[in-house]
Amino acid sequence: MKNWLKVFAVMMAVLMLAVPALAEETARPGIVAHKAGELVIDGKLDEWNLDSPAVVEDPTQIIRDAVFWQGPNDCSAKFYLSWNEDNLYIAADVTEDTPLGAIEMLPIDGEDNLKLYISTDPTADPGRQEYGTNDFLIYFVMDEGFWDTAIDRSMVPKDSRLRFVSLGMDGGESVLPGYQCAVQMTAAGFTWEAVIPWADLSSENTLAKKNKVEIYTPKAGDVLSCNFAITDISYPCPGTEYIPQLAWSGNDKINANPSLWGSVTLAD
Repeated sequence: MKNWLKVFAVMMAVLMLAVPALAEETARPGIVAHKAGELVIDGKLDEWNLDSPAVVEDPTQIIRDAVFWQGPNDCSAKFYLSWNEDNLYIAADVTEDTPLGAIEMLPIDGEDNLKLYISTDPTADPGRQEYGTNDFLIYFVMDEGFWDTAIDRSMVPKDSRLRFVSLGMDGGESVLPGYQCAVQMTAAGFTWEAVIPWADLSSENTLAKKNKVEIYTPKAGDVLSCNFAITDISYPCPGTEYIPQLAWSGNDKINANPSLWGSVTLAD
């Protein structure tokens, strides 16, 4: 009997260790990106399938300066992805009380911005805790009339960058040659729509100095790691040292740890 009790105790201990790991794995959020039809980049989302948003509106999603976030009406967003063989499409329905308030003097991660975290490798381990060759953090600076873009690759180990290094991180640049976007103002904020050619995240991006990153060819059924974030300057100049930031998945470690991201499934 004592031996059986010991075995039972060991089994319970193993189960208790396994449950948190299982809970962490199943907590990974996911969205569906439907294949794009005739999408016109005009800031209107009536051509989109909006059934699967990545919603960013909860206090638990704040990853910086939480005390200065005044609720969903202050800053929140619903993000969407779509795709075809040539392009990645991204859209956001943003609620913000001080929209398009970027200030050029600030570091790019301290300006009003939207951020897309995306992998172009569907075979990558979703539990990886280090950025790989095909992991990208893309900034879209929310400046009225002009949207700077930047790609942060500083967290990618040097041997994995394949000469695709950070671009535009000092601000004032557009580092995605095929990028287009459009904005429509709304009563609560704005809607934003953009297109990024897959080639811009590969060796075809001439600004990346002829790197060796291959062009991703997407297909229905692929699952990619991804994430979204929004940064909001509520009280620009003074007060810019306190800038709330919210993310769809994870915490303030998402810039370094892709295991904290969610996922997107490409569908027909």
